[in-house]
Amino acid sequence: MMTSREPENALILRIIGWSAVIVLCVIAFFGSVLFKSTPPERGAVEMLLADNEKGFANVERGYEIRFPDDYGLHENYRQEWWYVTANLKDSEGNEYGVQWTVFRSAVSPKKGEAWNNQHIYMAHAVLTTKDVTYKSERFARGGIGQAGVSSSPFSVWIDDWQWSSSSESPFPATLMGGEQDFYFNLDMQLTQPEVLQGEKGFSQKHATQNVASYYFSVPAVELSGTLNIDGKSVAVEGKGWIDREWSTKALSDDQKGWDWFALQFDDGGSLMMVQVRSENGPYRFGSITSAAGETQRLESDEIEMTPVSFTKVSSGRYVPTHWQLKLKNYDLSIETTPLNEQNWLPFAFPYWEGPVDVSGSKQGAGFMEATGY
Repeated sequence: MMTSREPENALILRIIGWSAVIVLCVIAFFGSVLFKSTPPERGAVEMLLADNEKGFANVERGYEIRFPDDYGLHENYRQEWWYVTANLKDSEGNEYGVQWTVFRSAVSPKKGEAWNNQHIYMAHAVLTTKDVTYKSERFARGGIGQAGVSSSPFSVWIDDWQWSSSSESPFPATLMGGEQDFYFNLDMQLTQPEVLQGEKGFSQKHATQNVASYYFSVPAVELSGTLNIDGKSVAVEGKGWIDREWSTKALSDDQKGWDWFALQFDDGGSLMMVQVRSENGPYRFGSITSAAGETQRLESDEIEMTPVSFTKVSSGRYVPTHWQLKLKNYDLSIETTPLNEQNWLPFAFPYWEGPVDVSGSKQGAGFMEATGY
């Protein structure tokens, strides 16, 4: 982590390794784009298709997820990510959204040491207000100290962007990320136990094919700290959501993108809802958790997801940003409205992600992600 290394060394590593990182990132994330006449916007989906699965571990039913071990690395699988989102407010009631994500993707099942390391790290830091989306992306390779994951104490980092604790437990923790025009430094505290998505953490992604990931969420995290926006420091607090997921092939070739919601209600409950879109229609899954921490798995035929309106984003594409979500077995009917409709993130693989407000039969807030548009 940057806090335990000289800044000059980190800068030298960044300069020396940049060309190699770019080449490996192209191979890892866009190999199929370069050789298949596939639109660049499908980069996120292409990463998860994992054209070459040989040598990586398979995701199978029966794996027992353990804590805190499974917050850590799973290098036998092709990709994984640590995903933090947060809905925050300042003392005047102004709303903010924070996203902090670290992705790991393997070019080869042979790990390699030092500069021969075959694992690529990519990180996103995003701060959203009602008027502006501040965003930044970084790349690094494993094995040279610029990015990685440690278990004692727990830490996930790329340069000075880090989720770190002072013990083997991931909580309580500090979350840091950003650039010159925005930066966040937040304390995180777990307030509900983890939720195992799917069948005890085995998360099926396709109706008929054996395509899956291991997936758990932390549906209730308290956050407090400061945002630095264009040189102004703002004290904030609010609620966060964390996803941990790892796989070798998490999507099928016929699947084109997904719409994902992680919502926290004012009554203390929460909802995760996803649809993966394909030529044969959407495959949906999710979970609903009570304020007491009791979770029910949601089947595809229980979930209704309908876009209410579309927004033309900076890329010129239209993205569904207002949604109606229903669970007929729970008398739940809600609408989500984005804090900032223009939360298009033009990263190496572009997507829409940002904070949303919830109204209807329940009130609350959360995050939405949309890819493949």
